[in-house]
Amino acid sequence: MMPVKIRGKGFLFLIAMTISCSMGLAQAKKRVRHHKKSDSALLDMNSRLSDSLLQEAEIKDTTVPNMVNKVESYSFKLNRAESFLSRKLDTAGILTALSGMERGLNFFHTRLEQNDNPLNFRNLNTASVLLDESQERLEGWQNLLNGFSDQMGRNHDHIRLIKHDSTLLNAALDSVLQGEMKVVHDRSLSLDSQQHIAIIKINTLRNRISINNLLVRDLKTEITYRLNQLRTGMWKQEEAPLLNASETDYDSSLLAVVTDALSRSYRVMRVFMITTWDTRSVNLFIWLFLLVWFMINLHHIRKEKDTDTILRNVQFLNRSALVSSLLLLFTYGSYLYAGAPAMYMHSNGLFRLLALSFLLTPYLSKAGRWIWLCLSLIWISFAVDDLLLDSAFGERWALLTGSLVLIGLCVLMLRKKTVLFRNLEDSPARKALLVFTLILICFSVGCNFTGRLTLAKLFAITAIDSLVLAVTLKVCSGILVDAVYIQSEAYANNRFSAFLNFVDLKNKLRRILWVATILAWSFSILRDLTFYDDVYHFIDYFFNKNRTIGSFGYSYSSLVVFLLVIWVSSILSQFVSFFFDQNRQEGVHKKSKLGSLALIVRIGIWTAGFLIAIAAAGIPINKISILLGALGVGIGFGLQNLVNNLVSGIIIAFERPIQIGDTIEISGKTGTVQEIGVRSSKINNGEGANIIIPNGDLLSQQLINWTLHDRSRRVHILISVPYKSDFRKARDLIAEEIKKNEKILKDPPPAVAVDSLTNNQINFEISFWVSDLSEISSLRNGLMLDVFESFSKNEIAMS
Repeated sequence: MMPVKIRGKGFLFLIAMTISCSMGLAQAKKRVRHHKKSDSALLDMNSRLSDSLLQEAEIKDTTVPNMVNKVESYSFKLNRAESFLSRKLDTAGILTALSGMERGLNFFHTRLEQNDNPLNFRNLNTASVLLDESQERLEGWQNLLNGFSDQMGRNHDHIRLIKHDSTLLNAALDSVLQGEMKVVHDRSLSLDSQQHIAIIKINTLRNRISINNLLVRDLKTEITYRLNQLRTGMWKQEEAPLLNASETDYDSSLLAVVTDALSRSYRVMRVFMITTWDTRSVNLFIWLFLLVWFMINLHHIRKEKDTDTILRNVQFLNRSALVSSLLLLFTYGSYLYAGAPAMYMHSNGLFRLLALSFLLTPYLSKAGRWIWLCLSLIWISFAVDDLLLDSAFGERWALLTGSLVLIGLCVLMLRKKTVLFRNLEDSPARKALLVFTLILICFSVGCNFTGRLTLAKLFAITAIDSLVLAVTLKVCSGILVDAVYIQSEAYANNRFSAFLNFVDLKNKLRRILWVATILAWSFSILRDLTFYDDVYHFIDYFFNKNRTIGSFGYSYSSLVVFLLVIWVSSILSQFVSFFFDQNRQEGVHKKSKLGSLALIVRIGIWTAGFLIAIAAAGIPINKISILLGALGVGIGFGLQNLVNNLVSGIIIAFERPIQIGDTIEISGKTGTVQEIGVRSSKINNGEGANIIIPNGDLLSQQLINWTLHDRSRRVHILISVPYKSDFRKARDLIAEEIKKNEKILKDPPPAVAVDSLTNNQINFEISFWVSDLSEISSLRNGLMLDVFESFSKNEIAMS
C-alpha cells in the first residue's frame, strides 16, 4: 500500500509545481514586455551618442591633414614674400640720382625764369636733350617701382589673409601642430609690419618721381615754346646794326661773357657726362677694338721682308695707329648722341682737330700749313663764340674778323695754283665744298651787319665746320682703306682677307664710302643749323606713314628694311661663293664637291634672308599668297625658262650630276666646270674662254661627264709606218716605250694593234689608260717623241 501512496503524493506535487510554473511564466511574459520598451529608448540614446562621437572623431581626423597642408602653403607664401622683401630694391641709389636730377631741374627752371638773360639756341637745345634723358630715367625708375609695388601688393594680400585666418589660433589640435601654426601666424604679423613700411617708402618715392616727371614735361613744353619763338624771331633784327653799335650798349665785356659761358657750359656738360656713361662705354669699346686691330696688323707687317714696300702705300696708319684710332673715335663717336650739348660737341671737335692736324702735317705744303693753321684758329674762335650765352661788343667784331679771313682763305683755295696737300688725292667735291662754305660765311657777315647775331653765329660755325669736317671724313675714309689694305697684306693667305683685299675695296666699296661720308657730313650740317629735328620728323613721317594699295598696307620703312636684309643676304652669298671658289685654291684641276655644297648654302642663305626680310618688314604671312599668285602668273606668261633654270640648279645641287672640276661635254662644247650657280653654271674650255650654260640645258640635253666617278681616261694614238720598214719591230718598240712610261696605267693593260692597212703604210693604234685626264696632253706629246727617237735609233721610218 505504501508505494501506491507515495506515487500519489508525488503526482500531486508534480501537478502543483506545473501550475505554479505556468503562473510564473505568465507574469514573466508581462515583465519582459515592459522592460523591452525601456531598453529600446536606452539603445536609441546610446546609438545617437555613439554616432556623434564617431562624427567628432571623423572631423578631427580630416582637420589635422588640412591644417598641415594649410601651414605648408602659408609657409611657402611667407618664404616667397620674405625672399622678395630681402632683395632690397636700391632705393638709396635712386634717391641719390634723383636728388642730383632735381638740382639740375631746378637750375633749368630758374634759368628759364630769368627773362633779363634769356637762353639762346644752343642752351635750349642742350636743355631739351638733357630733359629727354631725365624723362627717360624717370620713366625707367617709375616702371621699376611700379613692378616692385605690384608684387609687394600681391604679397601683402597673401600676408593679410594669413594674418586674419582664425584657424591658426585653434587650441583643440595637437600641441606640435599648434606650435607650427603659431609660428606661421607670428611671421605673418612681422612681415605685415615690414611690408607696410616698405610700401610706404616705395609709394613716397613713386610720388616724388611722378612730381619730377611732371616738372620735366612742363619744362620741355616751355623749352619747345621758346625754341619756336627763337626760330621765328631770329630772322628779325635782335640788336643794333654793327656799324651803329657801341660798347655802352652791352652790359659785360667779351672776357666776362666768355668766362661765364665756359663755366655754365662746363656744368651742363658734367650733367651730360654723368647721364650718358653707357654710350661712352660703347665708344670706348669700339675705339679699343680699332686700336688693337691696327696694332696687330702693323706688327705683322713689320715682320715681313717687304715691309717698306707695303707701308709705302699706307698714308695715315703708318704715322700713328693711336692717333688714327682716336680720330675715328672723335669723328664717328659723336653720331651716337642724338643731341649732345654744344660744349661736349665742340670739345670733341677740338680733339678731332688736333688729331687731324697731326696726321695731315706731313702732307701739307708750305702754303698749306699756314692756311690750315688759320682754319684751325678760326674754328676754335667760332666754337667759343657759339657757346656764349650773352652778346658782347667785342664778340661781334671778332666774329666779323674771323668771317672775313675765312672768305679770303676760301677764295685763295679756289685758285688752282694754291696747293694745300701733297701726295694726297684731290677730292672731286673740293670746289663745291669751298663754294658752299663761302656762301654760308657771306650770309654770316650780312646777318652780323644787320644785327641778326643768332643767325650770324649759326652760319659762321656751320661754314667752318663743314670745311673742316669734310677734310676729316676724307682722312677717316683713308684710314679705313689703310686698315683693310694692311689686313690683306698681313694675312695674304687668309681666305677672308683675300675677300676683302685692297684692290676689291677700292673698286667695289668706293661708292659706299662716298655715300657714308656724304650722309655723315649732311647730318652734321643739319645739326649745326638746328634743322636736324625738323628734317628727322619729316623723314620719320615720310618713311613710317602707313600707305595702302587696295587692301594691302605698307610703309616705306618696311620696304627699306626688306631691301636691306636682302642686300645683306646677297653679300653673305657672295662671300660664300668666294670662300668656296676653286680658282683661288691649289689644285684647280682636281675634282671638288665644295661647289654643290656652296650652291646649297647660297640657296639656304637666300631663302632664310627672304623669310627674315618678310618678318623684319612686318609683312603678314597671309599676304605672301598674293606674291606667290603674282609669281605664278609671271611664270605662266614668260618666266618659264628662268624658273626652269632655278629649279634645275637646286636639282644639280642635290643630285650632283656634275661637280666643280669635272670635265664635261655638252652641245659640242668641252670644258672644266668652274662654278655651279643658282641659275647657270660656268665651264672653262681651256683656251681662256668661259662658257655660260643655263642649268636647264645641263639636265635636258645629253651631257657627257668624263670625270663623274674618276678622272681616268683611255687615250688613243695613231702611228703610221711604211711597208718597207720592219713593222713587227716597230710594234715591239712602241710597246717597250709604253712600258717605260710610269704615268701609263698597267691595269687595264695598254694595247698596240694594227688599225688599218693602206696603199703605202700600215697604221698602228696605241690604246692605254691614264689616271688623270689633265695629263693627257703632256703624256701624249712625250710618248710620241720617245717613239720617234726609238724609231730613229733603229732605222725605222715613220710616215
